[in-house]
Amino acid sequence: MVELRCILTVLLACCLELHSQTDPVLTMTVARDSIGVGEPLVVSLVSDEPLAGGQRWDWPVVAVGDSLPQGWEVIEVSPIDSMASPALEAGLRREQRIVVMAWDTGIKVMEPLALTDSGRMAVRAAAALVEVGLLPLEENAAPKPMQGFKAYEWTLWERIRTALAWGLLAVALALGLRWAYKKWTSREPTETVTSAPEVPEIPAHITALAMLRDLEEKTPWLKGEGKEAQAILSSAVRLHLQGTFGVKALERTTDELARTLTSAPVMGIAAEECRWVIALLERSDLVKFAKQDLDGDAHLRVVRESIAWIERTIPAERPEAASDALGVTTHNEQQDG
Repeated sequence: MVELRCILTVLLACCLELHSQTDPVLTMTVARDSIGVGEPLVVSLVSDEPLAGGQRWDWPVVAVGDSLPQGWEVIEVSPIDSMASPALEAGLRREQRIVVMAWDTGIKVMEPLALTDSGRMAVRAAAALVEVGLLPLEENAAPKPMQGFKAYEWTLWERIRTALAWGLLAVALALGLRWAYKKWTSREPTETVTSAPEVPEIPAHITALAMLRDLEEKTPWLKGEGKEAQAILSSAVRLHLQGTFGVKALERTTDELARTLTSAPVMGIAAEECRWVIALLERSDLVKFAKQDLDGDAHLRVVRESIAWIERTIPAERPEAASDALGVTTHNEQQDG
């Protein structure tokens, strides 16, 4: 029985030794069991891996910026440090430090990481519980003194320069206010503008007749001003056409006006009167532009014919208004005289 018991003990020890040499061990520890929101937490990974048979296990891959379960954010990962395992006679120890951070409060689980063998989990570390809370203020919190503060002394020149700038600004402001006050006090008193009495608009045929009668009286063609006289005569006739009948005659040439008068009838004026005025304007253009001349009697005859043409083409409702306007004009001229 004793021998059998010894044999069983040796076999059990061999089995335990063989098992310990073929299975790796992974340990995960956290530096603290409670942290504040946004406070870093150091997580340490340590593995002891037997080297029997040349077997190797894949280390868990964690990179900066990764998010672990339960909302842990990886902010720092150290290189993997390898050394001989102090717990195994023929083994390898690997270590790595991972810094994580949480942004939510509460009790969070740090889920375990694992070593894998060809994608299959070989060994898994134990989970850890960490309480994440708000960071409390320290007792008797007070502002810390400024670091690196250096007292600054103003020099006399810097003080003078600063005061001089403000002084110049004050002087400029005072001068501006003084100028504005003088401008205000020296302004002229506002005069009440009395509106002049409204004068009735003088009809176009009255103005045209006045121009022609002035030509008839002054006879400028006898002084060698035949072209000027014909220009005034043409303007008077055109003014009567435009102001009395609404025909745009002042801005148009004689040819354009002739086409207008012959293409469509003009209300208030007979067709023969239109043909007569076209001939008159064409003869006037010959004197103004073609350097043709008329004798004195011809100039006077044309002026009188134009006066007669205007008088016989005045609309029937216009004579009274014309006499009223002419009377107002004559009365105003007498007052001005």
